[in-house]
Amino acid sequence: MTENPTLVQKFGGTSVSTADRRAQVIEHVRRARDEGYQVAIVVSAMGRRGDPYATDTLLDLLRGDGDPVDGRDYDMIFTCGEIISATLMSHLLKREGVPSVGLTGAQALIHTDDNHTEAEIVDIDPARVQFHLDRGEVPVVAGCQGVIREINDYTTLGRGGSDTSAVALGGALDASKVEIYTDVEGVANVDPRIVQESHILKRISYDKMYEMARYGARVVHQRAVRAGQEGGVPVVVRSTFSTAPGTTIANAEDESPIVGIPALGPLDVAIFEEDVVAPETRGFWERRRGIMSLIDSQTGTLVLGVSADKSYELESAIAEAGLSPKATAGDQCWVSPIGGSEALQARRSRDPGLLRQQGIEVLYHESADQRSTYVVHAGNEAEAVRVLYRDVFGNT
Repeated sequence: MTENPTLVQKFGGTSVSTADRRAQVIEHVRRARDEGYQVAIVVSAMGRRGDPYATDTLLDLLRGDGDPVDGRDYDMIFTCGEIISATLMSHLLKREGVPSVGLTGAQALIHTDDNHTEAEIVDIDPARVQFHLDRGEVPVVAGCQGVIREINDYTTLGRGGSDTSAVALGGALDASKVEIYTDVEGVANVDPRIVQESHILKRISYDKMYEMARYGARVVHQRAVRAGQEGGVPVVVRSTFSTAPGTTIANAEDESPIVGIPALGPLDVAIFEEDVVAPETRGFWERRRGIMSLIDSQTGTLVLGVSADKSYELESAIAEAGLSPKATAGDQCWVSPIGGSEALQARRSRDPGLLRQQGIEVLYHESADQRSTYVVHAGNEAEAVRVLYRDVFGNT
């Protein structure tokens, strides 16, 4: 085997959506190979809903009549977008003089459990991908998919699945790092659409990034962060459209005691007078159904929240568990300073007062080891983030 280090690069749907952008992808691959890396890439489906090969465009073929879609059928058509993307990128790389081979999730030997539409990777046999790397080729792997080992049925990995595919593949290949290319230049400490002077982090620890991703920082999925931590693979979030170094997620010292303030919403919520759902169940609901949860620090009230487009998941989970919430509501937002426990503890008596001084009602508040979360009305999201940002980071 060659001694050259291995690099996995992941390119999202916007990165491969047009001919010009695909040309930029090729330049990133070529540059990394010139630097001495063996390069494997993972790609998402091209574009967004309305584009001919985008995932949602394909899924709409099944969902057009409004009836429920069988999970196996959902996964079968979902995988097509990524396979088209992988095939096209492999063809374009070869045309530009870069040896390559397109691989489906099955051909890349990515094995998952049998949970259609929200599967989790069980293992990856790196032999096939490594074979092509050793031949000097660039394997182009279709993201967000794998197969059930026993029956070879396709599964998909849910939201952010291509990120997870790439990082898990990096771990299986013992890669030196995984680069996730997107349309921003890294992880900002707060959404730049809310605070223009937000700062792109040079580095962030796995644990803090995991919390940032869970609570609203959308540049990388939390399962990919955890896969990087478990595999010991640094993850770099970079822009497809520049050569900026991006943000490195690793076992690293964080840049500041409070690393960022993400916001999650708008959410539909169900409220219970006490914690009536076991922690294991809440964890499962989060992983499989996108249902978030918190327990109010003062009252012990349990709050379950889910994005409005997945409110059916919350309703189904509550019904299946035989629970009756004391109240339900919509249009709420969870604003969460993320940082070290000492820094958060020092602010927990201050932050609610700062928000209330600006007329922002704090509905619930959870204190966790590396996070404080304040539930506010969705209409107050931007102002709540700005109030906390100014006090934590100042005006610079």
